[in-house]
Amino acid sequence: MMRYSISVLLAAALFGCTATEPDAMGERPVALSAEVGRVVQDYLVRVHGRFGALAVSRDGQRAVYHLCQSRLWKNCDDYELADRFVSIPSGQLAAETAMSRCGGNCVLLYVNETQKQAYTAATP
Repeated sequence: MMRYSISVLLAAALFGCTATEPDAMGERPVALSAEVGRVVQDYLVRVHGRFGALAVSRDGQRAVYHLCQSRLWKNCDDYELADRFVSIPSGQLAAETAMSRCGGNCVLLYVNETQKQAYTAATP
């Protein structure tokens, strides 16, 4: 049986994540720094009702997000795609932008409001 510290369980409750279980891919949760935890909370407030994505470094020290300006369901402000019959979901385009801005060794934490990777947050 696993033993959990109070701070890890509290962080999990505050951030609504599974603190100690591997994610669906079998990876351990990303341990976020306090600063990155604040970026995650800012993203979750700002993405509500919009399209976007948040990427974090695997060491939990860097976070980058991208929010689509348009609330259209397709193409996340990529106007080159606006006149085409093919549309790419805004969350997917936002994820590509967030990952490219994050740099190497990053993972997607959220696409729109859907959590994609388990994480823990440092207590302040």
